This record gives sequence, C-alpha cells and structure tokens, in this order.
Amino acid sequence: MPKYFISDVKNPDKPTIHHLKNVLRYKTGDSLIICDGNCIDYHCIVKSVEPFTLEVEDKSECGNELPVKLALFQSLTKGDKLDLIIQKAVEIGVSEIYPVTTERSVVKRDMDKSAAKTARYQKIAESAAGQSMRGIIPSINQAITFDEAVSISKNAFTIVAYENEKENSLLDIVNKNTEKAINIWIGPEGGFSAGEIKIMEKEGFEIISLGKRILRSETAAIAALAVIASAVECKL
Repeated sequence: MPKYFISDVKNPDKPTIHHLKNVLRYKTGDSLIICDGNCIDYHCIVKSVEPFTLEVEDKSECGNELPVKLALFQSLTKGDKLDLIIQKAVEIGVSEIYPVTTERSVVKRDMDKSAAKTARYQKIAESAAGQSMRGIIPSINQAITFDEAVSISKNAFTIVAYENEKENSLLDIVNKNTEKAINIWIGPEGGFSAGEIKIMEKEGFEIISLGKRILRSETAAIAALAVIASAVECKL
C-alpha cells in the first residue's frame, strides 16, 4: 500500500490533493497510508473525490526507523550521482544527509544554485521515504565546507571510510559503538586527502576500511550505510 507524507491528514494541501486525485488517480474507496513525518501512520480511505477528502480508519506508530540516528556526510560527486546516493541512503534508513565540499571534490559548492539543488534533493528524499515506508522524511542539508562538517560531526560518534586504512573494519567499529547517533563520512571520487584524514584523526573520528577493493563514492556510501543499518538492527 502506498505511503504519502502530509502534515495535516484532515486538511491536505492543494498540491497534495492535485497529485493524489489527478496524477495518481485515486478514487472513492481506495486505500492509502498517510504519515505525518513524526512516525505516526494513518491508514485512510478516499471518502470522496470531489471535494477530495480522506477518512482515517486507523493509526499506528511507524516502527520502520533505525534505533540510532544515522547521518551521512557525503563529499560532493559528479553528475547525478548524489541523486542516487540520496535515494538509496533514505531507503536504507539514514536520518540526515550533509553534502560536503572536500579537497578533492570535482564539484564545488555553488551558493547561487545550492538552495534550488537542496529543494530538489529533498523531493528525492521524500519520494524514497514514502517508497520505503519510512516514518520520517530525512533532512537534506545545503552543501557545507569540510571545516563546517567537522564541527558538526564532533557531536556524535563519527566513522570515516578511507581506502588507505587496512586494519579497522566498519563492522567491528559499529559493533563496539554504544552511542545513539552515528555519522558516516564518504569521500569524493579521488578520496580524502592525507591532510583531511589527519584533521579527522585528531578529532577522534574512527578511520575504517570498507574492504580490499576500491569502491566508487556512490557504491561506498550505499555499502557502508547498509552495513551500519544491518549491524544496529541486529543488536535489538
């Protein structure tokens, strides 16, 4: 059954009504799940199409969120790779995404376009959240600098994927963690610079390996998030 996010179930906004009625062609008696974005699901039927109204038959707490707050700090990537990363990260269970400009990022932050891009990324996140039956719409932040990202990451247990790390495995580090929030950093196509790694080591971030093979940035993000999500849910 499809899930859609509406802050006020009894009074859907006009764009949402238009989408449900004219794009998705919902008819009287059709069922759908509406989520308020705060982990409460409303099981509804379309009471009437003209005017478009919903009737709540039942409500329940959405139990599909991870037991930890998982934030992705993703270095900016070329082309539409970030679209894919956002979509899959949301499906896996990420709570928040920070696009980050790093030393070897081919794409640099453009403040003139940042707001428009962020709005589009947020739409991708909302669609992915509905498809994967999430209880929240993860936040997609505007692109930030490396220094800004380091400052934010100090507030939680932080893991950095680095291709030159040979000993610390992601799974081992996650299994040792007892914090309720986890940050995972993924580098750009050229990886993090040695200078950036030194800064993050100084801050106490855990530098880990994702295995012997060199992964593309988008592959690394999806693989790392999947391992973390599986590990924290297995602890339950």
